[in-house]
Amino acid sequence: MKLTAGRFAWLLIFLVGASVGRAQTTIVTITVGPSQIGQVKTSQGITTRIIFPETVRDIVCGDLYDPASGKGSFVIQRIDNDVFLKPVVSKGLSNLFVKTGEKGEHTYSFDLQIVPLEQAHRVVNVSDSGTHPAAGGADATEEARKIISAAEQRANETINNARQQADRLTVQANQQASDLYAKALQRAYEVDRQSANRARQEMEDRFVRAMIQGVREVKSVDSFVVARKVSLALDPRMLSFDDKSYLRYTIKNSGDKDFAFNGLALERRTGKDSFVVPAKVIQGRAENKIGPGEAIMGIIVFESKEVASDDKLTLYVRGDDNTQLARLTIR
Repeated sequence: MKLTAGRFAWLLIFLVGASVGRAQTTIVTITVGPSQIGQVKTSQGITTRIIFPETVRDIVCGDLYDPASGKGSFVIQRIDNDVFLKPVVSKGLSNLFVKTGEKGEHTYSFDLQIVPLEQAHRVVNVSDSGTHPAAGGADATEEARKIISAAEQRANETINNARQQADRLTVQANQQASDLYAKALQRAYEVDRQSANRARQEMEDRFVRAMIQGVREVKSVDSFVVARKVSLALDPRMLSFDDKSYLRYTIKNSGDKDFAFNGLALERRTGKDSFVVPAKVIQGRAENKIGPGEAIMGIIVFESKEVASDDKLTLYVRGDDNTQLARLTIR
């Protein structure tokens, strides 16, 4: 189908007009009166310039970015008749009040939206009843670019300063934590040293008391017994000092098989009643098992007051189920 010259001209005008319309969507003019709220669309990563017909006096933002705390959604600056907005988050909604004039005679209200980049306003010309846009044309566009670039630079400097301050606070916190840890280690060392000194002093005190009180000896009634090719031998004398009694024993396996036992037990008999004497066994090896031809030695320690002078004291070697493998009468 052929196009006439008139139809071609109209088509060309339509296409050019549509292209210009799309290009201008980022630069808009809005009329805001005392009872109106203007809509300003912004996007993270760019700065939006709002141009007012008078000098800007005061700005109040509902979610202004605070460099000290790092909270807030918008960085805002004003230069003469211009207000520059830059969101520091990808999503959000806030509002803005701007007072203009020498004495703040006019107040403008806006809703701030954070939208995708292709929907954001780069330049917003604000006018009220009877007022025309504050700027236009190629010179105004170039000026706007320069001012926006300066505002973006200042906003980036503000964000960088906030990050540097946060880094300094982190370093200070880490240093304080290290200092506290070092003090805790030093305190633990002092406590361990004091505990060691107290233990050493207690040993010296016990030795002095033992020397003053003297060492008492009790001769064992039985000192040797053999059962199942296993011999149990006691030192001929049981020593007592500093309210404790010490008895050394030796168990030897003379057979050709391993000998195992569950433990040693002290029992005292008063009349017809028998009682277990609480005792601590200090043995040359932890395992209660002796190979053929081997022997094991140890010391039994118990409180001297647990056994009266007329009690009968017996040492037992116990096996499984508390069976008696060997015994010796100490006194």
